[in-house]
Amino acid sequence: MDRMFEKLKEKYVDELLQTHAFLVKSVDETPFTLRSGKKSYIFLDHARVTTSPSAYKAFVDIIAYLTQMIYQKQKIILCNVDSKISAQLVGSVAYKLSLPQLIYKSKELTSIEKGTNTQLTGDSKWNMPVAILDDVMTGGDGTAKNVADLILANFDKIKDIQIFVGFIREPRESTYTTHYALTRGELIEIMWDTLSPEQKQAVDKERNMV
Repeated sequence: MDRMFEKLKEKYVDELLQTHAFLVKSVDETPFTLRSGKKSYIFLDHARVTTSPSAYKAFVDIIAYLTQMIYQKQKIILCNVDSKISAQLVGSVAYKLSLPQLIYKSKELTSIEKGTNTQLTGDSKWNMPVAILDDVMTGGDGTAKNVADLILANFDKIKDIQIFVGFIREPRESTYTTHYALTRGELIEIMWDTLSPEQKQAVDKERNMV
């Protein structure tokens, strides 16, 4: 693996732990409800990362470098999903790498706005690859797939769409190629000795459900 990527990943993990962004409930507590609607004893809250400039920088740096590893010097377009953290991340990476943005808005948002009522804002002539950035993915097809499908349906010249996330719970086969910095298994292994017996029981229970 690329040495710089490993260095950035180590910094990213350190900052996740420093900001207490990785949350693990005990087996006797009510699980978190994820954006997908699924229940989990484990939650990675990137909103906490944004409270620390160094932590947020580590997050932006690892995602920016990950996209560069894949696309090298090729010019690409960045796009967000329906998440405040995703939109913030896209803006930061776009600024860092001097890249254009394709802005996605949900139907719910466009229905209450008094503007153009369009879900995608971009140049119809674009024919570059699109990198969809998000903070977390459960694994397999999720929110980002819906955005990717919408892009392909509205931008005839765009053919290459890939997804980039900081954290993936469980890598699985998906419609669009997905790249990630960190897996749930890796983070649990790092945190394991700091967890209480009840938290370990919750983690084991969740592993057995996969």
